Amino acid sequence: MRAFLASEEGGTRPRLVQSRDRFFLWNIVARSRSSFLMNHRHLFLLWGEARWCRTTARDRLVRQGYQRILWVGDNLPSCGLSIPASKVTTQLGSEWDALVFDAWSGFDPDAFGASLGAVRGGGVVILLAPSPNTWPFQPDPAMSRFTPWPCRATERSSLFLQRLARIVSSSATLRLFSSSGPPFTLPPPPAPRPVGTVCLTEDQEHAVDAICGLARGHRHRPLVLTADRGRGKSTALGIAAARLLRRGIRLIRVTAPSLEAAAVIFRQAERELDGSIVSPGKIRWQENEIRFEAPDRLCRFPEPANLLLVDEAAAIPVPLLTTLLKRHARIVFSTTVHGYEGTGRGFAIRFQETLQRLTPQWRALRLTEPVRWGENDPVERFGSHALLLRATPAPDRVVENAASQQCRWAVIPRGKLIADDPLLEELFGLLVLAHYRTRPSDLRNLLDGPTLTVHALFHDDHVVATALVIEEGELDEKLAEEVWLGQRRVRGHLLPQSLAAHAGFAKAARLRYARIMRLAVHPAARRRGLGKRLVEEVISYHRERGADGVGTSFGATPELLSFWYRAGFDTVHLGLRPEASSGHHAAFLLHPLTPSMVKLHRQLRHHLREQLPHLLTSPLRHLEPETVRSLLKNLPSDPESLNPHAQRDIHAFAFGHRGYETCAYALGKVAHFALAKGYGSSLSTGEQKLLVRKVLQNHPWGEVIRCCEFAGRRAALSALRGVMAKLIRAHPDLVPSLQPPPSPP
Repeated sequence: MRAFLASEEGGTRPRLVQSRDRFFLWNIVARSRSSFLMNHRHLFLLWGEARWCRTTARDRLVRQGYQRILWVGDNLPSCGLSIPASKVTTQLGSEWDALVFDAWSGFDPDAFGASLGAVRGGGVVILLAPSPNTWPFQPDPAMSRFTPWPCRATERSSLFLQRLARIVSSSATLRLFSSSGPPFTLPPPPAPRPVGTVCLTEDQEHAVDAICGLARGHRHRPLVLTADRGRGKSTALGIAAARLLRRGIRLIRVTAPSLEAAAVIFRQAERELDGSIVSPGKIRWQENEIRFEAPDRLCRFPEPANLLLVDEAAAIPVPLLTTLLKRHARIVFSTTVHGYEGTGRGFAIRFQETLQRLTPQWRALRLTEPVRWGENDPVERFGSHALLLRATPAPDRVVENAASQQCRWAVIPRGKLIADDPLLEELFGLLVLAHYRTRPSDLRNLLDGPTLTVHALFHDDHVVATALVIEEGELDEKLAEEVWLGQRRVRGHLLPQSLAAHAGFAKAARLRYARIMRLAVHPAARRRGLGKRLVEEVISYHRERGADGVGTSFGATPELLSFWYRAGFDTVHLGLRPEASSGHHAAFLLHPLTPSMVKLHRQLRHHLREQLPHLLTSPLRHLEPETVRSLLKNLPSDPESLNPHAQRDIHAFAFGHRGYETCAYALGKVAHFALAKGYGSSLSTGEQKLLVRKVLQNHPWGEVIRCCEFAGRRAALSALRGVMAKLIRAHPDLVPSLQPPPSPP
């Protein structure tokens, strides 16, 4: 504390100041002493001219002796580690004594939330920004990320920053300094933390014991670890992995969104294992190993393991997690609940259903005690409030009686959202639950997106459903042509650009769309028609505003496709690669409103129907059979007539012993038509899977045998003959000119 009171000349007595400044200084001293004892972090705002802010922060940190400084921004000084906001995630798991976040370079909410978690107890966070009174109205470089073409980011003020400035100005824990106020003073750097392998909290020790017990206990009883950031869950994984290697476990695999995201596990395990051989993504100790594998590779190329540790599971698509769960008898899923990515709660709800279905004896363990800083840390409180990391929807009890037609629909002005924090929290909390990849940047887009409209259904003044809608399209003729040719892309305009550049219809970019980018219904009020009612209101509202059509895009699953089909939408295009966020192929759906869109809608659907047989054997060959069936049922089903020879091929395969390869073309035609007409309902789930995997997607026999669980090729081929015979007998119109033999008794 003496160093904190030292004057700029290096003495131990504070310099003489006026009475107001003296009171201000001693107030900081008292609060800093309290924070020091509780291992709290300190939060400062330097506001004023950009150069003064940067110079003052740098000079004070250097004079006070800070060594581990993380500086985030584009104007990077030569002290500590300087990185742009886009690189902040590379520092997840590392610890810093000081963070300088330069908002003059733009306020990126994701980067701010991520970097806050890297500062350890006793450290300082320094935010550099314009005056809170003018900050929201000055050009912000980060605004361009949320501004679609042709809007100009520099011409708009920020509602997100208005809310943030209000929080900054009223915060009791954040201390503001300017060039005209009292001198900027910092506490001393935190003392070095002892490097050891002992768990720092009781929570952490319980987690380590649970992981070690799972590795040697009953099979198929996965463990799910959840925690807020800074609770030491990744460190617990590393300690447990090292202990298990010492106890004779031969191979532990680790997976995470990236090797950098798993760095804490490997760093901690290395500390515990003296004499280990370390290389990137691998630790070898005696004959035992800890090895990293990317989640997609682990799913494509199954490898054995005594234990699989999945860190930051919420950032991995659920389909990949489900595959890992099925393949590994002993597995730990670990994820952040209220982290900068804001994904944990949505993940927990969605993946919990899968766990309950596949491994009903799974176990959940929550770490609550902070490791990196003290309880009730002011920086953590500030970040949670500013970024709505703990936003929750309305309590179940107040919306559980909501009925579709009794709810009130409204378009919510964004100005009302920043003036009504409970309303904003209910709405954003609902979005977090509905989509497991919701981030703080989504909050900024919600408040600052210039073409975004917020629709909501209210029950007793509580939000029970919401839809975020973005206006897109109306590109000029020259730009539409350039997009169609693949020569240019502009920010925003997902639907029109995808339909022009990928589906191949240049005129699609000329029309006007209202794209429903998010749709969320309160969990306590689902399956009562609220989502359908809200979509109807969106369609009516944007029809009056002159939209040519209402559209949407999402990772295709049978459940989602079924909802949107019932709401009057049709699939018009499919993404050829799985989305990073969901692990599913994107489906693009349209509801036409004008004659121009009706014509385009019809052309797009016929084009997709013609392309689908080829797509299913190449880029879409891993599309789930249930999804394939849903897509085919929604597309036009007029088949090409089969010539008599092809019909005899089908008959000979189904009721004789003709080889599959010589009949594959005709079988594919019949299978497409059968599923498009809904005839798949006469088949079992396993029979449909066989029909799609082999006949429509042309998987090799070995892969079909493995995924459909046949004893060998003869059994698989016999089953496929049975499937075709069953279809033809149940639906004679499939091969009308031939009479199938009677079914065996």
